[in-house]
Amino acid sequence: MKKILYLFAGMLLISACGKQTKDNITLDITFKSDGPFFEASPESLQHQLTDELTAFMKQHHATEANIEAVKLTSASFTTTDSSGFTDFGSLTLNMMAGGDSKAKEIAVQNPLSKENSFNAQPAGDADLSEHFKSKEKFLVCDLTPKKDRENPFELKAKLTFEFTFKD
Repeated sequence: MKKILYLFAGMLLISACGKQTKDNITLDITFKSDGPFFEASPESLQHQLTDELTAFMKQHHATEANIEAVKLTSASFTTTDSSGFTDFGSLTLNMMAGGDSKAKEIAVQNPLSKENSFNAQPAGDADLSEHFKSKEKFLVCDLTPKKDRENPFELKAKLTFEFTFKD
């Protein structure tokens, strides 16, 4: 009789846990600044995530409440600027949510490549689920100039996020 009770309790526990679905989404984001940039003073370039996730969430029949975990798995950056990234020393990518004053660092590159593209190291342990549950989601790219710069600057980011949804 004890064995049957243990078996029943185990089955109940397993069924209560529910299923999870994991999937990746890659976002192409453009950050722009008209400048000027001042030496050693980080310039923040922002992008509000709005429509980028709509189709992805519909595909998974998901809402913000279904999001269990989110992490950045890869981040690459490119620019068409003729000087590449030579005018900048470092880049930090942060995630912010509406009403949340704390930025969560999700990728960093220091020093920057002098080339026109590079891959940044994602902060693999940064869980972004609470940020993605917010209605307002912002990506903030902080660039630290090596010298004063008057010219505008544009960079593109290709970011891959891994989502875990509760079914």
